[in-house]
Amino acid sequence: MGQIFAATTNPPVSTGDGLALAARAGARLRDLEFIQFHPTVLWLGPDARGRQPLVSEAVRGEGAFLVDGRGERIMEGVHELADLAPRDVVARTIARVMAEQGTDHVHLDARHFGAPAWERRFPTILAACRAHGIDPVTEPIPVSPAAHYASGGAEVDIDGATSVPGLWAVGEVARTGVHGANRLASNSLLEGLVYADRIAARLAAEARPVPTRGVPTGEVTRLVDPPAAARVRALMSRHAGVLRTAEGLAALVTELDALTTHGTDVRPDTASWEAVNLLTVARLVAAAALHRTESRGSHQRADAPEPDPEYRRARSSSDWRAARP
Repeated sequence: MGQIFAATTNPPVSTGDGLALAARAGARLRDLEFIQFHPTVLWLGPDARGRQPLVSEAVRGEGAFLVDGRGERIMEGVHELADLAPRDVVARTIARVMAEQGTDHVHLDARHFGAPAWERRFPTILAACRAHGIDPVTEPIPVSPAAHYASGGAEVDIDGATSVPGLWAVGEVARTGVHGANRLASNSLLEGLVYADRIAARLAAEARPVPTRGVPTGEVTRLVDPPAAARVRALMSRHAGVLRTAEGLAALVTELDALTTHGTDVRPDTASWEAVNLLTVARLVAAAALHRTESRGSHQRADAPEPDPEYRRARSSSDWRAARP
């Protein structure tokens, strides 16, 4: 669902379609507020939108370090691992520095690598930077956080079954529980391969269950004008990014709700369905983030910076839906 944000590492097809389908079918959803922001995505200017080139942690692992506009290192004294701190710590620090200095990016300095090391160790990143007019060999790389992966989704059991009989989920659309409030990169293999194999085994071994519920007869999904998708992305990036507040999230919920009335005679095509799915998922994420008044893992509230023991358990869609006015 990375495309619900203005800047993401996700491909253009990641428009939340599977999660929106699961929500409309009545599947139980969980942990939607936990969206991981990769801290170092190539900054391509204030008007850049969509999928952005990723500057891997491996570059920092090799010895690159983050600096602000004055050239001062920003991760020293923040975490014992400094520039190798967990993604949420690095992304949060970058967001704080950008807010304090009124800028929309920081820099990753790896000039000391030299050309041979860049060409040998990171040829793909080097090529991506140079394609956008940036040469990491001679200048720091402008970077900023962008939406990366989600830990939440349609809640599934150990075999990938959702709460709706006959409906299965695997990969990014599924909330497996293996991530917790944050995410390790290699867990993607567990989600994509192990759970897919378990689903296949269950489907082959058991008779297919007959769904007992779905979208009620007569209920029609109201489509949304495709141009509304840009507004959804802008609002989500502004209010549901790395650092969130109750005030911003409340405004986000209100503005997203208002968008549901846009479009009366919308042509049903790929663009309009993607737009309504983006809006559906954005509203779900916004409601979940507003309800969780604490900071935990990849969900960071500037107005509630500490974790709350009462929120330690995972919360499903029914928890925060009941809490909404």
